[in-house]
Amino acid sequence: MPVGNIDRVLIELRPRLQSANFFICFSRRFAEIKTTKIDLGSDRITISTENNDERYEIRLGDYFKLHTQTLSSLLIKNNYICFRINTNENKFHSEVLEINEYNACTDLKLECGLQAGKGYRLMCSNCGNPLKDETVSFRRILELPSDHMDSNEWYCHQHSHGEGKADDTHAHAECSSSSTKAPHPNKFSPTEVDLFYGPFYALVDRKHLERVHLRAERFLYCKRCLQFLGTMKRNGSAKLWYENVRFKPVGEDQSDELNPTGQSLFCVDQSLPNFQYLVRKTVNDFNFISHLGLPPIFKLIFEMRRPGLDGDVFYLLMQIMDANLNVFKIRKDLDADSSASDDQTEERQAKEGVDEEDDEDDEVFVPTQKTHRNIHLNRHRVMKVMYRYEKFEQQPIINFWLQDYNVVSVEISEQMFKTAIRYLDSNSDYVPECYRNNLGFNLSYLDIT
Repeated sequence: MPVGNIDRVLIELRPRLQSANFFICFSRRFAEIKTTKIDLGSDRITISTENNDERYEIRLGDYFKLHTQTLSSLLIKNNYICFRINTNENKFHSEVLEINEYNACTDLKLECGLQAGKGYRLMCSNCGNPLKDETVSFRRILELPSDHMDSNEWYCHQHSHGEGKADDTHAHAECSSSSTKAPHPNKFSPTEVDLFYGPFYALVDRKHLERVHLRAERFLYCKRCLQFLGTMKRNGSAKLWYENVRFKPVGEDQSDELNPTGQSLFCVDQSLPNFQYLVRKTVNDFNFISHLGLPPIFKLIFEMRRPGLDGDVFYLLMQIMDANLNVFKIRKDLDADSSASDDQTEERQAKEGVDEEDDEDDEVFVPTQKTHRNIHLNRHRVMKVMYRYEKFEQQPIINFWLQDYNVVSVEISEQMFKTAIRYLDSNSDYVPECYRNNLGFNLSYLDIT
C-alpha cells in the first residue's frame, strides 16, 4: 500500500548473516530530485528530500536493531533506493538470533469441502447449468496420490475391497489388506459412486456429465455457455478443474437460499491461496534436505494446457532460492493520512480553512507543502524464487528442465496459471530491474503466511 510518495517497501532480514537488505520504491524518478538524504538510527531510518519537503520515517526497533556505520551497496536508480545494513548493532561477533518458527515438515492437508453420502447437483460455475439431470451422491471421496510418489501402498482407491459401500467416507476409507499393488495414480479410474481429487481438480465418472460438449474427443465444455470444464481421460473418467464446476447441496432446508451458486470442491475457493499452498506442499513433500534444516534449492514446473486443436502448452519455471525468508512490507491496514503527523495535519487544515470532514487524502506530493510520514511495517514469511514463463516450443531451457529428474512438474488450470503470473510479476516490482533479472528469469517473492 503506498504511503505518500513511497509506493513499496521491502526489507529482507537475514539474521544468520546479521544483515538486512532494503528496497524502497518511490512514485517518481530521482532525476527530478536534487538531493536525497538517508539518516540512520539504531531503531529507525529516515529518508528526506531537498529542504525536507518530504520526510519518511521507517521504525524498525520492534523487530531488529541497526549498526549505523555499516551502510553498503547503496543504489539510487530510477525510482528505487536500495542498500544493505548490518543488524548486529556495535558488535559483529555476537547477536541473539530468533528461533525459526517455520516448520518445513508441516503436514499440509488438501481439504475437500464435500461429504460422502450427501446429495449434490453438479453445475457449471459460470452459468449454473446442471451437468446432469439427477443428483449425485458419492460414497467414496478420496485424495489421489501424487504422480511423483510411490503408489504401491495406496489400496483405498482399488475396487476389490467392496465397491460402493455405504459406510465408506473420504475421512475413513477402508484399505485392502491384499498385497496387490495399486496402479499408477494416472490409472486410477473412479466408479459412478467415487470422486477422487488432486491439486486442484476432481476425477469423476463420465456418466455424471450429460449436458456437456466434447471437442476433439478430449476437451469438455458446458453445453449452455461453452465454458471449459476439463478433459476426458482414456479410462473413461473426466478431470474437472475446481474453478469451473460447483456442487450444490440438495435435500437440506433452505439450501438454495443459503448457497444458491453451490459450493467449491475445496474449502478454499481462491486461486492465489491455493497456488501458494501447492508450492509449499510440493516443496515440503519432495525436498528432503529442507527437512534436515538445510536451505533448499528446488525446481518446479507448472504446466498449463489450453484447450483446442493446436494444443498450446505453457510452462511456468520456478526455482526456489530461499524457502523461509523474513521480509517486511508496508502495513495494509493503515490509511495514508494515518501515518502523517497530527500537528502537520491540523496546521494544514487551519491554513487552508478546510473542515476535517471535507479533507481529502493528500497522496499527491505538493512541493510547497512539507510532509512527515511514519511508515508502519508488517512481517511476512516468504519464499524467494526465480521464475519465467514461456510456450513449449519457444525456449530450449524448457526441454532441459523437463529432462532433469530433480524437477517436479505439476499441471494447473489456466485460471490458476494466470493468477500466479500476475502475482509473481507484481511482487517482482519490489526490487529494481538490475537486481531481479538474470538469464531470462525474474526474481519474486511468494507469501507462505
